[in-house]
Amino acid sequence: MSKPSLTTTALAAAILAAASVLVFSLTPHLFVWAAFIGWASYDHSGATPQAAARSSAALVFGVIMAWAVAAAAASGMIPLNATAATAICAGIASFFIVLAARTSILSVVPATFYGFASTFAYLSLAPGAFTIQALTAARLENVLVTMPVSLLIGTGIGIAHAKLAGRLTPHPSAKPAKLTPLSPA
Repeated sequence: MSKPSLTTTALAAAILAAASVLVFSLTPHLFVWAAFIGWASYDHSGATPQAAARSSAALVFGVIMAWAVAAAAASGMIPLNATAATAICAGIASFFIVLAARTSILSVVPATFYGFASTFAYLSLAPGAFTIQALTAARLENVLVTMPVSLLIGTGIGIAHAKLAGRLTPHPSAKPAKLTPLSPA
């Protein structure tokens, strides 16, 4: 199979982006913006099966680390105001995120921070999400549920993007149709 052209790749991206926005509009607890981040992380990581595994693991690890920071800050177990507690915990988490890159599966540090940042974006934007009750609830609104699912759907969209671009690419042996002039009647 020949390599997809930029135009074919762009067309495949347009189709999947439009379909994603439509589908996500029907799912109030999943987020297309997070899926696009997962898609970008997959592409940024190399767009291979190995990239899918590493990017996905790192995205979810970032969510877990951000959730731990938020839970520590929201629980009140650190005797500081929420902003200071969050800042200190985020610093500690960042240290461990970078150290975790020693393991192959968590070696895509940018993907870990994409998951971390996506989690805090949701916690900052969703009313009541940054409370210990919301962070520990067994509900779809819990960031520990909704964010990994949204990000990992994005990885799937990235994989689908590559496959669709390949399908839209003509086979190298395909010859353009020969145009024949119209004969006057």
